[in-house]
Amino acid sequence: VMAGLGIVCLLLVLTRNLFGTHKQIQDVLQMQLDSSTAQMQEDLEQYTGYGLSLSGQISQNIDNQLKNNAKKLTDYNDDQEALIELQRQIYPEMNTTIQICRPSGVYAVLDATVNTKISGSEKSRSGLYLRLKNVTNTGNLMAETILFRGSPDIAREKELELHNRWNLEFNTDVMPGYHTLVDEKKRKGMSYFWSEKTSLTGTWEDVMLLCVPIIGNSGDIYGQCGVELNSMYFNQNYTAVDSKYGSMVTILAPVSDQILEVQKGMTGSTDGTWLQSVEDLKINHKKYYNEYFSGEKEDRWVVAVLLPKDKWQASVWRNRNYMMLAGIGFLVVMFFLANHLSQRFVKPILRGFSDIVGNKELLRNESGIEELEELLRFTGEQKKNEKIHTQSLPPNIEELFTRFALGVCTLTKTEYIIFHYYMEGYEIAQIPEIAFISMSTVKKHNRNIYEKLKVSSYNELMLYLDLFERCGRISELER
Repeated sequence: VMAGLGIVCLLLVLTRNLFGTHKQIQDVLQMQLDSSTAQMQEDLEQYTGYGLSLSGQISQNIDNQLKNNAKKLTDYNDDQEALIELQRQIYPEMNTTIQICRPSGVYAVLDATVNTKISGSEKSRSGLYLRLKNVTNTGNLMAETILFRGSPDIAREKELELHNRWNLEFNTDVMPGYHTLVDEKKRKGMSYFWSEKTSLTGTWEDVMLLCVPIIGNSGDIYGQCGVELNSMYFNQNYTAVDSKYGSMVTILAPVSDQILEVQKGMTGSTDGTWLQSVEDLKINHKKYYNEYFSGEKEDRWVVAVLLPKDKWQASVWRNRNYMMLAGIGFLVVMFFLANHLSQRFVKPILRGFSDIVGNKELLRNESGIEELEELLRFTGEQKKNEKIHTQSLPPNIEELFTRFALGVCTLTKTEYIIFHYYMEGYEIAQIPEIAFISMSTVKKHNRNIYEKLKVSSYNELMLYLDLFERCGRISELER
């Protein structure tokens, strides 16, 4: 039985249904995915909240400034001093946001420019863009910031270092969503959005920007503001997590037409994997998890946790091989034990019966069952067709016969009918047809018969009937 169980286990291992390896991988991935999703949702909600608050504060400052000067924002075109004063007004709010919220940057684009007469002025806009000098320097109470866009007068007054790719104004053509947010028809009530990953002009850095319109009390659009999350920030905050199946990488990216557009999103640390953040991954939906692989687009953003397929496959096969070896070893042990049990217990009993059938002397004590040994030895000494009288039976055997005969007396009428069929040589499978009852009823009667006659099985019952027949005492069982 155990050997058969071992074979079943091996088949289940081969068909991947035992030990739930894929379910274990799913659990590991799901745990990491839940953790990464919760952290990312908390981070993005925090940055979004600060960005919306910043927009409200900037719009209020601009409203106050315009009201005091009795001007509109468009009147600030070609007025450098007025634009610098606006930057002074919004700087404290922006500096507070970057110090408390700690994104990699914070920006505000104002819908005005210092010179409308130069070429390209229609896409050049004034504003401020502060960035952290070192995104890993989040332990200091006051993070060091640098000026990426804005008036150098602000940098001088606030003792800020200019970024090595500093410019006075923003190029709105490369600012994600700017032309959408400042146009009421295109904006259609949109309160904010996160941009896809984009390259920061003049740098090697990739960033995602929170884009929030700056709207005055009158409903006029003053520009756009928000916070910046660069790729280094994402890489440091979502590191690769080691597991026995390989490194787990966290990705935030849009999905379109079953393609995970990695190059449009952010990728955590990819240490220990081959993943490149510039390639898109095709999605193959599986039972326990999805498979992502390089491939050939409804649009939504997802958080994904990825494992390198070669490493988890190696782990799965390694575990499967261990199970196979253990299973084969288990089978060998079980077959050995089955053979040992057969040699030690079953064959001696069968040889004893064979000796009786062959009318041979039974002088060896092999079966290990005391009553059976005594009976076999006693019956083996008789002639093949000699009748055995009650007076010549050993006392303990006579006790068994008497107990069995008394048990027959306790059978109900229906139970005795079933019992009598067995005396006549019928088998269990034949009883339903000749007794006109169901097999379940036969089994119920059998249980009662076995219990009253103190036998454990049909074979033991037939052994008793055979012994009564051999001893010439079968009539004692008749009623």
